[in-house]
Amino acid sequence: MTTDRLTELLEQSSADVSPPSFAATAWATARRVRRRRQVMASVAAFAAVVAVTVPLRDRGGDDIVPAPPAPSATPSVPTSGVDVMPEKPVRRALAPLPADFTIPADAPRLSGHPVERAVAVVQENDPDSADRSMRPLHVLDAAGQWVRIDVGELGRTHDESGNEADPLRGNSLSPDGRRVAVPQPDALVVIDLPAAKVHRIPVPGLNEQVMWSGNGVVFVGQGSAGVVRVDWATGVVTPEPAAMSAWNGGGSAIAPAEIAELIGADGGRAVRVWRPGEADPVRAVPVDFRLVKPSGYGVSEWEGPAVPDGVGRIAAAAWGDHAPSDGSPQNYGGVQMLTVVDTTTGLVERLLDLGSDRWKSCCRALDWIDDGQTLLAQTEREGLITWNTRTGEITQITAGPFRGTISMRLP
Repeated sequence: MTTDRLTELLEQSSADVSPPSFAATAWATARRVRRRRQVMASVAAFAAVVAVTVPLRDRGGDDIVPAPPAPSATPSVPTSGVDVMPEKPVRRALAPLPADFTIPADAPRLSGHPVERAVAVVQENDPDSADRSMRPLHVLDAAGQWVRIDVGELGRTHDESGNEADPLRGNSLSPDGRRVAVPQPDALVVIDLPAAKVHRIPVPGLNEQVMWSGNGVVFVGQGSAGVVRVDWATGVVTPEPAAMSAWNGGGSAIAPAEIAELIGADGGRAVRVWRPGEADPVRAVPVDFRLVKPSGYGVSEWEGPAVPDGVGRIAAAAWGDHAPSDGSPQNYGGVQMLTVVDTTTGLVERLLDLGSDRWKSCCRALDWIDDGQTLLAQTEREGLITWNTRTGEITQITAGPFRGTISMRLP
């Protein structure tokens, strides 16, 4: 059979077969590719804040093919760095805290106005006043009303040298906001706010510090390491094997959860974590400033209690210095700061520089808000401020300073 005859037979056999629509297929494919590229472009634009884009490569006239985006990941720690207190922070309302934080002279008394839950307990003091008498304690209830504590008798605490201090401490208010623990010489006083009743429990010693573990146990200590455990409801006092201090300790809303404290160690600073009932710490790690940029910060002394956020971080005020390592001439001491420390690694995750022109012991960490993202703190100049430890945003809650001690537990 010749080639011509074979061609003729093939043409006859295919005469009744419809030709395929290659153009239609090509257009459909093109539309699918275009839609897919549009979706990919939209997703890429939406995820620009978290995705990494690789430059496109032109391969000598070939189609330009986008490289696949790198997978996004949530950072394990917040952006680290140093924030600086602005001269005039933006004002912010934070219910139920009043804007002026002024206690009315005619505040109702606790004996006739029990408080189901307090968000703050305060004790005013005025070092410039000639009146050296001890001021009463007041609580701020969940509705924003001030109530004066008029049950029980309280006196100032004092150390072996006779140095006196007002008895309210930053750790005095219980986690549930229903009771106030106040150290006294040879005693612990617990004020039951819903019952308007006082429990005075004998605790030998010059007691100066208190720290809650859950809502049933108060650790009572003096100026150094070592505390006793007090069950305030039963009045039972037992030695505590853990050699922790209530001065820079964090306490815990859950008993018997681990308790972290900030200490001085071998010329440096460390965070030490205890489990109540155990004689040895769970861990002790040096405080590490390497995440803080710009560098050169150091802590000389922690001030006030460490405030736990419930997920392994504590916040505390500190006094220290700043010696920049970039060769700049700035080198000064006496810097007041707020710090956020990881209790597992000892890393300072973020630092708020409050400046060097403040009183020593000017400031205190009070409580965490916004799901543990923002720290509420007290300063001698601004009053109450918030510091977002993720973004660095700083706001002012009160119109001016409050002179006195504050213990706070916001809902």
